[in-house]
Amino acid sequence: MAKKVRYSQPLAVIWDAYQKTVRKSTVEVSPKQFIWEWVGDDIRNPFLDDAAAMNVQTEILISDMFFLDTEKKFLHLFFVDKSLRDFLMDLPLSDFNGLADYIIENGEETEDALLSTLGDNLKTGKKSTSISFGIHIPFENKYRGYAFSFTYKAQEDKLVFTWLVNQDSGFITNENFPDLEKQTDERSKTIMSYFRLAVNTIAYMNTFPECIKDGVPEELKEEYSKSVGIAEKVIEISEAEKSGKVVAPHFRRGYFKRLTSDFYTKKKGQVIFVSETMVKGAAKTVYTADNLEEMAVD
Repeated sequence: MAKKVRYSQPLAVIWDAYQKTVRKSTVEVSPKQFIWEWVGDDIRNPFLDDAAAMNVQTEILISDMFFLDTEKKFLHLFFVDKSLRDFLMDLPLSDFNGLADYIIENGEETEDALLSTLGDNLKTGKKSTSISFGIHIPFENKYRGYAFSFTYKAQEDKLVFTWLVNQDSGFITNENFPDLEKQTDERSKTIMSYFRLAVNTIAYMNTFPECIKDGVPEELKEEYSKSVGIAEKVIEISEAEKSGKVVAPHFRRGYFKRLTSDFYTKKKGQVIFVSETMVKGAAKTVYTADNLEEMAVD
């Protein structure tokens, strides 16, 4: 009997808090009411220091993702193989500016709003473009799901990246990226790993659409979800030099790049994967999971 696949859940800590609130309440609690109870007191506090204000901003950005999830507008991605997560998390960002432009151009535009005490959205007249999604990893703890969002504030010309992984949350902007990339402390390395995973996931989905299948694995039933397979161009199998035995598949080094030159008359604006020269690559395979039939694309 095949081992049952369990997936981590993006935004799990927020959903747990919301469900706990609902169970304790004697009246119906809407997601908007829960969000206001969560962030309302801090928003109204005029004496916040800079660190506290940053925490409040993080809470607001995460609450936006949670609300999208309650409205079934938060995209859920189920990785067929957790090794794809590791590959995308380690892959260098050699063309960040080009990929950032792609995110901005392909995000969903909305009008910013403030949440009132009655749960109403008060429009501000400012426009934002955003992409939000969560990543489910097989055979990992429930709370090891990844929730990410990119929000572009046009009036400020600022791209904001937000993450929630277990209880680790925060945000950075495109202004922070150059300095963060140079840091060597463990916290900076962790944030950069989240950042690379988020950017490279978007690039991967657009570079290898044949590996993205609408819906979820058979044992799960969710809406607005996609399963993510492994593209042939990023994985290879090497043979042992003398034994002749095939060792485990491993990923190729490379990076994603957006084509911007007018030379690419038909592919300008597309994202491609630029791989390094293959070393001792004897064969290739597409998927490494056992349930390959589930990844077949019609």
